[in-house]
Amino acid sequence: MTGVFRKYSRLGLASRSLDAFDAYDRIRGCCRSKKEARELLAVYDTVRFLRLTDNTDALRALYDIYFLSAGRPLRKSEISRRITRHAYDNNCDERTVYRRLSYAFAIYRKMLGED
Repeated sequence: MTGVFRKYSRLGLASRSLDAFDAYDRIRGCCRSKKEARELLAVYDTVRFLRLTDNTDALRALYDIYFLSAGRPLRKSEISRRITRHAYDNNCDERTVYRRLSYAFAIYRKMLGED
């Protein structure tokens, strides 16, 4: 799941200036299979859902942890360090960050049709 969220950012889909039609065209153009396109579209819909419901905490956690520097490979324990950094910057503990990410991943799975 981490790879799909990082690919979403690497393709430039995390930009707020991108409208839905451009995002759909970009997803369709870069995917080799329908499954891959469906996964990216589920991430796009998850981010839109979090924006529409004003769940800025989960959205900010996604941006800080998975969408940051998505073009370069992850180093060892980098996700854990990003979670700790996000918790420190937002005055919460790591468990809260994991709950926020868990909520976003649950939305993603529902958008994907797994739940």
